[in-house]
Amino acid sequence: MPDFSGRWEGMKSATLISDTKVGCALADGVDRSAAFAISREDARTHGLLPFGWDQGYLCIAISESPSLQARLILDNIGPVELYRATPVDLLMAQWEIYGRASDKSARFGELALQKGMPPQVIDELLALQKDQGGPIGSLAIAHESLTSWEVAEILGEQTGVETINLLDRSPDTTPEVKRVWHLLEEKHWREYEMVPLSVTPTEITVALTNPFETRGRQELSRKANMRVTAVLTGRRDILKVLDAQYRESNLTVSRTLLLRHRPDDSATKTVTRAQKITGAIILAAIVASLVINRDVALATVSSFLVIAYAILVGHRLWIIRQGTRDNTDLKFASEEVASIDDSTVPMYTILIPARDEANVLGVLKEALSRMDYPKDRLDVKLLLEEDDEDTIAAARKANLPSFMEIVIVPPEDPRTKPKALNFGLQRARGEFITIYDAEDVPEPTQLKKALLAFRQADANLACVQAKLSYFNIEQNVLTRWFTSEYGVWFNLLLPALHAASLPIPLGGTSNHFRTEILRKIGAWDPYNVTEDADLGIRLNKAGYRTTVMDSFTYEEANSEFVNWIRQRSRWIKGYLQTWLVHMRHPLQLRNQLGRRGFWGFQLAILGTPLMFILNPIYWLITSLWFMTHWGLIPHLFPPGVYYLGMLNLLVGNFVFAYLNAVGSAKEGHWSLVPYALMTPLYWTMMSLASWKALLQLITRPSHWEKTQHGLTDWTATGQSQRSRQSNEVSA
Repeated sequence: MPDFSGRWEGMKSATLISDTKVGCALADGVDRSAAFAISREDARTHGLLPFGWDQGYLCIAISESPSLQARLILDNIGPVELYRATPVDLLMAQWEIYGRASDKSARFGELALQKGMPPQVIDELLALQKDQGGPIGSLAIAHESLTSWEVAEILGEQTGVETINLLDRSPDTTPEVKRVWHLLEEKHWREYEMVPLSVTPTEITVALTNPFETRGRQELSRKANMRVTAVLTGRRDILKVLDAQYRESNLTVSRTLLLRHRPDDSATKTVTRAQKITGAIILAAIVASLVINRDVALATVSSFLVIAYAILVGHRLWIIRQGTRDNTDLKFASEEVASIDDSTVPMYTILIPARDEANVLGVLKEALSRMDYPKDRLDVKLLLEEDDEDTIAAARKANLPSFMEIVIVPPEDPRTKPKALNFGLQRARGEFITIYDAEDVPEPTQLKKALLAFRQADANLACVQAKLSYFNIEQNVLTRWFTSEYGVWFNLLLPALHAASLPIPLGGTSNHFRTEILRKIGAWDPYNVTEDADLGIRLNKAGYRTTVMDSFTYEEANSEFVNWIRQRSRWIKGYLQTWLVHMRHPLQLRNQLGRRGFWGFQLAILGTPLMFILNPIYWLITSLWFMTHWGLIPHLFPPGVYYLGMLNLLVGNFVFAYLNAVGSAKEGHWSLVPYALMTPLYWTMMSLASWKALLQLITRPSHWEKTQHGLTDWTATGQSQRSRQSNEVSA
């Protein structure tokens, strides 16, 4: 505790009254925005009056040496500078700022009542404040009882601090103001909800939303070594100024953060010069071998591919065994979730990238409104491309919840989802962050379950992946196959990888992160079209853990063939991109992931597309043999390899059909099990998408093929089904 007794004798004098000729004290020398750094009650009881911020110190007038209780209050404030004032000056200034001791202080609810807020709404907000904590003004905004400007006006009346409308007026753009912007980082301006307005030789004037929040002014005053005064404005006003100020820098960071800090992890260039040379050497060796001894060369290459395929089949068998034997998903009972004290939960950011999604905004609004999380602690960013006029117009007409902010993403290349996510990340205020697609319907308690997972783990847990499923399962055969495939992925593959401590390629939505770790590792790669899988690998390389929790997000299964091909070819192209990027330094990757992790990476990231690229080749060879009995074909399969190939055909078909059946059954979708028998038809589509992905990897590696959503007919039955499924998982 600081000792003020030794400073009392040399204390400066504070002149608080500007004109003693007037019948009442005029406290013109007091910055009202500083006066409320201490509560009225404490100020009156202990004879204190904060009157300004200067050089990082809160300047406080006092008429006598502070008591023990006053010292405790001052100790909790931070650096202070005490000024001696006469008892009369101090009392009259307090009357002017706080009112007389006999006056009843105006409460926020009373002022809101004067503005026309119904008494029952005030009672509801007060009850929420008792349960959840937080300023009542923030609760009123979050629950749409008041606008952010109305809250600013009430706070202005409550404190006497001037209010200013920044939607019509912009801050000064003088060199002095520009220098002030650089004193704090963007994340701090956003955290404090504060912006600089003007600068004089002696003081900085800032606009802020909360006159009772002192950290921002204290830090700015310390760094500027100047006096800081404040005026009040609305949250929308602050966001408008911040977004304009940081638009270009946010764009630059969203495109180059990973490239600048970890260039070897960036897919800006898909294939490096060293990889091109290595590939050319391998190709030249194969050609030379074909010239020297064609039959041996063909047999060697074919044997290698057949053995690799057999290993991949064995890997899938291991997945079935591991995924059905061990249940490593994090599970939380409803009582455990309900026991969370809402007053202790942190700010949670939700990023929602959307392009050409005007027709699903109603689903999004409904899903977010049902989230079981304090609304004043939700920081939702709807990320819309600047030239997507239809979705922007629909969003502005949709009467979105007040905790949801529309963020306009500049349309510069690359036009990818990860670039939009990086742009939104610069504006994120949450300690934790997650991603949802525009058509997603997450379990209402999912954020709290993720919070429990982080709280119960050490700081090394960087990501919690929720499971995905579909709400239009029965729409057609394609949606049934798609749902079965997701059942394999989220009920067997990811849990098996997690149980074996292998790298986990994340899903594209409903992955929850510690925000600081996400920024630390370079966030998403804007040039990788399967940014989720790539991010999962980079987290593992950096030494962080990912886990899977038993919480579902429902989304729309792709129900149209051409649209499905576009989506699947992009995913497979991204897997190939990810493999090429992380295999630039194989020995280094092996050291980072460990031996088991290295081979797990090969099987999961390269093995997935490789199987579907090889399938049509061997289908063609088999068909040619039966149709022509071409004499070259037997040379491709030496005796042992021939039988292994037959085993691949028979066991492989069984394994993949069985995988789909087990994945569906484990999720409870028993009606999908018969469709597992038709899996080979789905493989044909997968192979078509894989060959398209391979060609695009060469010609357009970072091109993002947009998946069209909203193909499902949103009937009343569909709405009921989505609500039922979401309620089931939250029960």
